[in-house]
Parts: sequence; C-alpha cells; structure tokens
Amino acid sequence: MRRSQFIKKATACFLVCAMLIPIMSNTMTVSAKTDISIDEYEDIVGTYSIDESMENYEEYLSHTDGTRPADTYICEAKDYVRFTSGEGEENAVPEEYTDYEGMEGVSVLTDESGLIEYEVTVQNAGLYELSLDYYPVEGKNTEIQRSIFVDGELPYEELALVEFSRIWSNEITEYATSAEGIRTLKWETDNQGNDLKPSLEENPAWITSYVYDSNGYIPDRLSIYLSAGTHTITILSIKEPMLLRRPILSNSEEVQDYQTVKAEWEQNGAVDTSGQLIRLEAENADRTSSQMLYPVQDKSSPAVYPSSAKVLKNNTIGGNSWLLRLPKAVFIISPCLRNRISRRDCLFPERLKSMVKFHLRK
Repeated sequence: MRRSQFIKKATACFLVCAMLIPIMSNTMTVSAKTDISIDEYEDIVGTYSIDESMENYEEYLSHTDGTRPADTYICEAKDYVRFTSGEGEENAVPEEYTDYEGMEGVSVLTDESGLIEYEVTVQNAGLYELSLDYYPVEGKNTEIQRSIFVDGELPYEELALVEFSRIWSNEITEYATSAEGIRTLKWETDNQGNDLKPSLEENPAWITSYVYDSNGYIPDRLSIYLSAGTHTITILSIKEPMLLRRPILSNSEEVQDYQTVKAEWEQNGAVDTSGQLIRLEAENADRTSSQMLYPVQDKSSPAVYPSSAKVLKNNTIGGNSWLLRLPKAVFIISPCLRNRISRRDCLFPERLKSMVKFHLRK
C-alpha cells in the first residue's frame, strides 16, 4: 500500500515537472554580464563561416513562431553592464559625452575594437528588431562594423558582421535653373566644358539605424528572438569608432496598402492636386550613405537629363556602385522640402518610417 502511494506521488511529481518545462523554457534569466573574453568573441566572429552548426537568418526564423510583441525596450548608453576598451582592458571606463551635437542625454564612445554589453528584461517573448542611435565620429572614413551577440552567443551568421553608415555630402551647393525650368547643381567644369566629378565630404549627424544584412541578400530588418526574462546584448566592435546613445529593441508598425490610406485621406478632405510637378535629379543628392555614390556621366541615351553630344554631363548617381551590394538607404532631398522634413529625419528612411503610410502590392 505504501509502495503504491509512493509510486503515485512520484508519478504526480514527474508530471508536474513535465508541465513546468515548457513554461520555464519560455523564460530565461542570465547574469548581468557575460564572462566570455573578448578573444573568444573575436574567435567566434572569425570562424563562424566554417562552423557548420551556425544557422543563417532564414533557418533561425524557422525555429520561432513569428510573434512580434508591441513592446519597446530602450537601453541608455551609460547603463552598460560591461565595457572592454580597444586595448582589451576589462572594466574600463569609456568616454562619455552629455547632450552631444543636440542629442540630449549621455552618450558613450565605443572604440574600433572592444565591446559593450547591456542587460534587458523582456516581458513578452518574441522577435524584436534591434536599432541603434549613434553618431559616426571621425575615423578612417569607412563603414562602421559591429557584431551582435545575445547571451554570449551569435544567434545567426548575418549578425557576425553588420554595418552602420556614415553620411556624405556633395561639396557643390550652388544651384542653377535650366532653360527647361529644371533646377540643377552648378558643377565645376574643365577647360573643355566637361562636368567634373565633385568631392564628397563627411557630414556627420545623429542617425537611427536598424540592423541589416551587410551582404544585401536580406532586404528586411534583422530581428532577434528573446524569451521572457533577462538577457544580455553584446555589441562587439570590428572596425571604426562610434558614439552610442542608445540600443533599442522594438517592432515597427505594419505599413498599410495604398487604397486603405487613400480612403482615409479622402475622408479627411484630401483632394487631388493639378498643375504641379516636383522633379528631383538623382545627381543632386543632398546626402548619401556611401562615398561611392557620387555623380556619374551617362551618355547611353539622350533621354538622360542633362545630356550633350559635345561634353560630359553629371546626370546620374552611383553607376555600378549600386551593383556591389544592396546599398544602404540613400535619400535624395529637394531643398524645397527641407522646411517640411528636418535634416535629421532625412538621413535615412529609419526615421521616416513613421511617415510612410502605404506600400504598393504587386
């Protein structure tokens, strides 16, 4: 009898534990910071491509249910739980800047090597998009490169190398209006009358950028899955310094289709315009995300404006540079629109995401 009761109690205990396992698996708590050395992190980044166990982003997503919570988690830059300097010094104290270049709050300078870690406690399990508020401080004029780890592990191979852009501006700022009424930049010319390629100069400003596939194969923002509980986000520096204001975990709102938004506009009294034409010449780009995107002289067709049978004209932008990889977003801003959209918002579409009201369906 006693043996029978013991077996029943043991069985009940086993069943209770079995029922708790799925619940516990959806909740994870880690220590405030990882104990993985920077050499070990760099070794993971250096060998991920030959590690057969490393998943790609598509495989990684297949293990999730696709849930995207509406929660937003903001990590203040100064609230790091671990900082390793570019010289490899653990528990180093980074340089901090208060209200730098119009950005309120404290920002932390991360070197072109080293790491910084943040702790985040997630209430609802699911996929989250990671974005950074950062300022591209002076470096070697190349892309800023980082690796992203979650709880000391590289979630998938695309996070081994992610890039953050700098901002480049055209040195030519004076405009002229053609006989056709088209506004173009006044390019410098050589003694034959050919337009000269202008120099691009770095024009740093605060940027909010999401994490993308640096190879350009995945056009969407990359996400990471976080179970409910406390997690550690590690940002490992690969190349170039960055002034970091805050990492953010969130999910963007779904963009509506055109017909839905058009109906809302009409309901609010919007009417079609007439007699207005806004023309933006690509070579007049106000700013770009790469110094490889500069004005190009295309003579393939007289339909390309401006064109000339006698001299070379700057009439397109980028050329074959667009083929190197999916380019980071480039915004071409008409000067007449600057009173409607701030310069900070115009840099890249991340900040304009909230202004995009619809998408086109094929």
